[in-house]
Amino acid sequence: MNKLLWVFLLALLISGCSGLTHDTAERQPFEILDSPLPEVRYEQGQLNRDILVDLLTAEMSGHIGLYDDALGLYLNQARSTRDAAVAERATRIAQFMRNSEAVLTGAKLWADAAPEQQEPRELLAGILLHEGRFNEALPWLETLLSDEESDAALLISSQAETIDPTTASRYLELIERILAEQPQRTDLHLATGLLFLRIDESDAAMRAFDRGLAIEPYQPQLVMQKVELLRQRNEITPALQLINRAALRHPESNQLQIQQAQLLMLSGQFQRAEQLMTTLIEERRRDTQLHLYFALLLLDHEQYESSRAMLESLKLKSPDNPEIDFYLGHLAQQRGDRELALSYYSAVEQGNTFLQARARMLELLNDPAYQARVENTINKAITLQPGLRTGLVIVLAEWYRTHDLKPLALDRLSNEISKSPTDTRLIYTRALFYEPENPDKTLSDLQRVLEIEPDNPVFLNALGYTLTIHTDDYETAHSLISRALEQQPNDAATLDSMGWVLFKLDRAEEALFFLQRAYDLFPDPEVVAHLVRVLHHLGRADDAQALLEDYLTKMPDDRHLLDALERIGVE
Repeated sequence: MNKLLWVFLLALLISGCSGLTHDTAERQPFEILDSPLPEVRYEQGQLNRDILVDLLTAEMSGHIGLYDDALGLYLNQARSTRDAAVAERATRIAQFMRNSEAVLTGAKLWADAAPEQQEPRELLAGILLHEGRFNEALPWLETLLSDEESDAALLISSQAETIDPTTASRYLELIERILAEQPQRTDLHLATGLLFLRIDESDAAMRAFDRGLAIEPYQPQLVMQKVELLRQRNEITPALQLINRAALRHPESNQLQIQQAQLLMLSGQFQRAEQLMTTLIEERRRDTQLHLYFALLLLDHEQYESSRAMLESLKLKSPDNPEIDFYLGHLAQQRGDRELALSYYSAVEQGNTFLQARARMLELLNDPAYQARVENTINKAITLQPGLRTGLVIVLAEWYRTHDLKPLALDRLSNEISKSPTDTRLIYTRALFYEPENPDKTLSDLQRVLEIEPDNPVFLNALGYTLTIHTDDYETAHSLISRALEQQPNDAATLDSMGWVLFKLDRAEEALFFLQRAYDLFPDPEVVAHLVRVLHHLGRADDAQALLEDYLTKMPDDRHLLDALERIGVE
């Protein structure tokens, strides 16, 4: 159907209605015929009464704000007519409403009706990639990637880190086929390199970046990726040489110059780095985020005085930015100036660092004698930011526990839970606070949070591990931990739990596999203690002893390690 046809009919109807006279002096008699209308048939390119009524109704619905109605009517007619213009209109309405599923539906209909148009395919690929639906995106990318004008390769590059390795390999196969025909495409070489990084083939990634740079030397994205790869390999000198040359050729690129400053800091050239930062800040005076980033870069590299000077300069430009107060507080804390640090942290009254600022204040009030001041700090913070109440209460409870005031912590948590009985963060925290003195209450609270959030992997793992420690219901524990591990297969705590419950089930060989993985990811003393016990049980006493002695040298008072020492001494 011609898009202009129904627009013209709409205009014709409106103008026709506005030209009607309202002379009621003479009326011609008319007869109402009560006969059925003929069945509606859809013919490509032709209007029928259903199409006309739906499209007119949709347009009028949109004009009075009934966007859901308008979208539904347009999508319905897009499915029925298979008309590109109607499908496009449905897609535009869905975009306006930010309804991604409706955009996908409309864009698929639009792409089917207009196979020569790239825009619907770009919409589909972009949304699917953004939502992590990489396999679904692949068919739409196949045609897009062959078009040099398309941004499809850049879309893939932007999401490469989140694509699962198996799918990344499929993307690589597709892009390499296109590169065989279009070897001069630097966007494809960039995407190829990033996908190789995703499957842990850094040498192949470096070759891909080099091929792209051979075509377009100093192309910023390729340079930055190669420089980052060199940095990871600790090849700082060649990385700095490359970034210096690229920055000279692209002085407008913030990203290149930021990376240049980072590398100067890593190479110990602090004065040059600071000069570069100062120059960039002068050139981009309104870019307060760049200014803050450089101040934090100096802070990370322990250039405290330079960082403080830069933060104080930034505070003159942005006096209401709470992040600046937070980091000035951090620097004062580093210098041991407690009262100044408390003053800066207290000035943080909103923003992402608000909760962290209160936690830092409690760190500085590190004595039971400050109890009243601590409680006042948290209560005032709750008044300022009531939406952060749960987090603030947990911070206070942790302070109580640290200072051997656990009964006060449990009382405060229980009081809050009575007001918010489904707040799983509070209930879970209380469950942990009941350990080790009251395991029954720990189990009760963990069962309660799972009733509220039955598929939460953290809660599944916590209850499973607690059952393993305090009961002999190992089968139930194994079932819960297995469910958690399905959702987070690389989580060290869950891997440790699985290893320990398998050990309790007399499946020591299997236990060793999971405990070794947990240890490789996070060699926590509790994980080490479990691994020592299993190695000793499997007859590898020397390995167990060597591992335990190594960690006892570093942490001689850790209760988990001391328990393992006692256990293997009597087995």
